[in-house]
Amino acid sequence: MLTTKYIRDNASAIRTSLEKRRSGYRFDELLGLDAAARRLTTDLQRLQAERNKETIAVSEKKKKGESAEGEISALKIVKESIGRIEGELGAYQKRIDELLWGIPNVLDESVPTGMPPEGNKTLKKWGEPKEKKTGTHEGILAKLGMLDMEAAARVAGSRFYYLKGDLVLLEQSLSRYALDFLSKRGYIPVLPPFMLRKSYYKGVAPLTVFQDALYKATESDEAKGERGIEHIEDELFMIGTAEHPLAAMHSDTTFAGKELPLRYAGISPCFRREAGAHGQDQKGIFRVHQFDKVEQFIFCRQEDEAKCFDELLRNSEEIWQSLGIPYRTVLLCSGDTGHQMARSVDIEGWFPGQGAYRELGTCSTAKEWQSVRLDIKYDDGGERRYVYTLNNTAISVQRSLACIVENYVNDDGTITVPDALVPYIGKGRIGR
Repeated sequence: MLTTKYIRDNASAIRTSLEKRRSGYRFDELLGLDAAARRLTTDLQRLQAERNKETIAVSEKKKKGESAEGEISALKIVKESIGRIEGELGAYQKRIDELLWGIPNVLDESVPTGMPPEGNKTLKKWGEPKEKKTGTHEGILAKLGMLDMEAAARVAGSRFYYLKGDLVLLEQSLSRYALDFLSKRGYIPVLPPFMLRKSYYKGVAPLTVFQDALYKATESDEAKGERGIEHIEDELFMIGTAEHPLAAMHSDTTFAGKELPLRYAGISPCFRREAGAHGQDQKGIFRVHQFDKVEQFIFCRQEDEAKCFDELLRNSEEIWQSLGIPYRTVLLCSGDTGHQMARSVDIEGWFPGQGAYRELGTCSTAKEWQSVRLDIKYDDGGERRYVYTLNNTAISVQRSLACIVENYVNDDGTITVPDALVPYIGKGRIGR
C-alpha cells in the first residue's frame, strides 16, 4: 500500500485529485491520524530511552548492593506508559492501514473534471456508422436459434446465456484472433488462474469498492471445520478480468530495467455480479455475469508509460478496424475514471440496433498504484523504483459478438462473418 510519507509529500496533488473525483474519501482523517501517530511515536521513543536509562540505573545499584526501590518504581511507571502508547499506536495504525488500502489513485492531469456522460471527451471517430432496422442482437440471434437466455435464466439466473451452433465457433474465433494479433506484436499469451486470493485481490483493485461486483468462492462449514480455522487471507474470489491475476503474477518482484516493458495477453473467463445495471443492458449478452476476454497488460518503466499507453490503445483500434466496426475513443472524466486508475480511454463500438456507441473496452494506466501494493519494482541504475502497470481490453468477447451481429446482419437474418475471422471459422456467413 502507499506509505504515509508519500501521502504527506503529495498531499496537495492527492487532495486536488480527490476533489476532481468528488470522492468521499476521508483524507483529513488520514492526515490527522498520521500526525497523531507521529507524535505518539516521538513520545514512545523518549519513554523507551528513559526505560533503558532506568534499567541501567537499577542494574548498577543492585551491583553495588544498594536499594533500587525508587528506580524500580520509576521504571514501572515508564513501562506502563510505554504499554499504553503502544496500544494507542496499534489502534491508530490499524485505521491508517485501512485508509491507505482504500485511497483512490491520483488522476492524471489530462483527465477532464466532470461527471459522465457530459464530462467525457470524444477523442476520435473511425468508420461510418450504419443505420439498420434489423433489430438488436438478442432478437437477431434468438430467431437464428443461436442464443437462449430463457433456458439459462431457468438453470442459472438472469444475465446468463446459452450460445449455440455457429455462434460458438464465432465466439471462439474472436478470442483466437485477438491472441494471434497480439502475439505477433510481442505479447506473451497467458492463461491465468480464474480465482485470486483476497490478499492479492486487494492489491490490484479496491475491494471496498469492487467487492460487491465479485463472486466469492466460499467453503462449506464442514471444510472449514476440517481445517480447524478459517484463513481469512486465503479467501478466494472469481476474477472479474484477467488484468487482476496478471498484475499479481509478479508481486514481490524486482526486475532489471532492461527486462521492461513486459507485455502479456491474458485470456480468461470473467465473473461479475453487475449489481445495479439495468435497462437495455438486461437484454442479450452485452452485460452478463459470465463472459470471456482477451486482456492486454504491460509492466513498464515510469518514463515509458505514455508510449505504452498509446501502444495499447493503438492495438485495440487496429483490431476493430480490421473487423470493420465503426468506433470512437473517449477520454473518461474524473467522475468516470476507475478508483485504481489515473487515466482511462474507452473504445465504444457502434451498435446499429440501438443507434448508439457502446463501450467495448477500456485502456487504462494505474501508474504505480498496483505495483506499490504488490511490491513490484525495477532497478533503475541502482535505484529501485515502482513499475507502472497498464491494461486494455483487446476483445471482450460477448460484447464484441453483440456488436458484430448488429453490424453484419443481413436482410434475410443471416450474419456475414468479418473477413478477418473467416480463416478461423471457415465460412463467410452463419445462420443458414
